[in-house]
Amino acid sequence: MKIKLLFLLTLTILSASGYAYFVEPFNIQVREINIHDTELHKQWGEIKIIQLSDLHITEIGSREETVLKKLAEIKPDLIVVTGDSAQWNQRPENAVEFLESLKAPLGVYCVMGDADFSSLRYHCIFCHPGRDFSKQREKPYFLRDTTIEINLDRKPGGRHLTIAGIASERDWGSDQGYADKIGETDKVQNALLVLGHFSKKWATLASRIQRPLLWLAGDTHGGQIWLPDFIWKILKFKPDPVHMAGLYQGGKHQWLYVNRGLGTTEGFPFRFGVRPEITVLSFSKE
Repeated sequence: MKIKLLFLLTLTILSASGYAYFVEPFNIQVREINIHDTELHKQWGEIKIIQLSDLHITEIGSREETVLKKLAEIKPDLIVVTGDSAQWNQRPENAVEFLESLKAPLGVYCVMGDADFSSLRYHCIFCHPGRDFSKQREKPYFLRDTTIEINLDRKPGGRHLTIAGIASERDWGSDQGYADKIGETDKVQNALLVLGHFSKKWATLASRIQRPLLWLAGDTHGGQIWLPDFIWKILKFKPDPVHMAGLYQGGKHQWLYVNRGLGTTEGFPFRFGVRPEITVLSFSKE
């Protein structure tokens, strides 16, 4: 009897491990998030935003090809990437090639994650085309502690979307210096889309400014292995264990979405109960 139980236990562990390694990391979920917010809908209308995060690309393989196929089917208006496009300590050329293949009518906007900076001097190709380090890459456009406005209607006098991008090259989880500056002289009420690899300063920013806000973050991978939220808070494995994955609301018209990511971290290529995701964000009236 004990031998049978041991055999069943071993078989269960091997089966779960095989699924977590060979199946779930490639079983990409298109997660549609409709944010019911009258103000965001008023300012941004029927825009469809795709968020990608934590791709951790070493090569362009079946997972990356699947992502591109799904994006072609979704036909987003805008694509944003919230960091860790390259794998830890790997040269980023393949990640850049993938990002360059992304297309959307309103553009592709990215921020870098801590993994992206781990390639040392090679990370410069994220922001600069070829070897011309005096020129800012435009497709995709990388935001490093900067803000940009895009014309949603693509005509004079049209509605605008303001995007703030936070760099991530500083110490683990403490890269939010620019976030502290956003809204210091805030006297406008136009909605702000924040791209930041980490979400640690979202609540602080939301409490300081009055304008409508949507912060898109990544980093956590949703844990890669599903655990109850209270366990992540105890473990404090990530800089912001309070917001591991999904949609959160702070003040009025102020939201955070933490993407579960597409790739896996270096040295732990498993997912179990946390499928990789492409997030499709849209807005409707309350």
